[in-house]
Amino acid sequence: MNKKLIAVAVAGVVAAPVAYADISAYGRINNRIVLTENAAGDNVQNMETSGSRFGFKGSGDMGNGMTAFARYEWSTTTDNAGSAGGLGVRLGFVGVSGPFGTVSLGQQWSAYFTNFGTYTSQNIHKGPGQMGPFRTGNTVQYSNSFGPVSMKLDARVDDKGDGQGNGFGIGVTLNPMDNVTLAGAMDNNDDNDKEFLGVAGSVGLGMLSLTVGHEQMEQGTTTESTNTILWVNAAVTDQLGLNLGVSKKEDETATSTTETDMMTVSGVLNLGGGLKLWGEFTNTDEGGSDSDSIAMGMRLDF
Repeated sequence: MNKKLIAVAVAGVVAAPVAYADISAYGRINNRIVLTENAAGDNVQNMETSGSRFGFKGSGDMGNGMTAFARYEWSTTTDNAGSAGGLGVRLGFVGVSGPFGTVSLGQQWSAYFTNFGTYTSQNIHKGPGQMGPFRTGNTVQYSNSFGPVSMKLDARVDDKGDGQGNGFGIGVTLNPMDNVTLAGAMDNNDDNDKEFLGVAGSVGLGMLSLTVGHEQMEQGTTTESTNTILWVNAAVTDQLGLNLGVSKKEDETATSTTETDMMTVSGVLNLGGGLKLWGEFTNTDEGGSDSDSIAMGMRLDF
């Protein structure tokens, strides 16, 4: 009898984390057909995947206003059966949140992206986007909000050099009014001696929204890049959105300067049930070499 009671008690302890944790699965499949014409006049047609992924999110109530959480997310290949087994870790972190804010460890969205790229990296396929880091590994991160101000700090701890190296970042977002957002972020990577600084502003004007961002990158004393991005978004209906993005990027070294101009026009039709149809035209002029691409895709979020 005692053995049976012990067995039941052990089973209860093992099952408790599952019983009391909130675990959910999610994913995205985003496949597209891309037609590209380069400067030489060559036409290329491809079926591709764009940001397809799946993952799990889990959280548990620790009491006293504190919550434990974790997340795993993998990139997936959905356009080529021969590569279907190839997975890459996009996100993988664990943390705790409470009245003090949120602390997390692992591979996660950088402070730079959260507070700058969220507004300026709106491209569906190939349009204008940021230069700075998106996701960073070996990262400890702290975030908190104070009224209309939210902030995030992160530090990358990687002396072994098997990731993105040591570095740190900080980002702040301010919402002084419901339709106005101001954001700024910086990031420093000790290993490659890169420093990023970005500022952005967004304003909503009825069915229209306007976003302007500017960032600068310095690497050592010989390389400097600037990137200016403008996005205009129109919510034509509850289901249809149109976007226009333009950018000018300039890369300068001790011996040369290269300018890249990009323009994107895109549209997204939300059919409900998580399904979207989208199309995008992009023109890129890099150092006088001009190329065009047209992408048409189908995306399901679940």
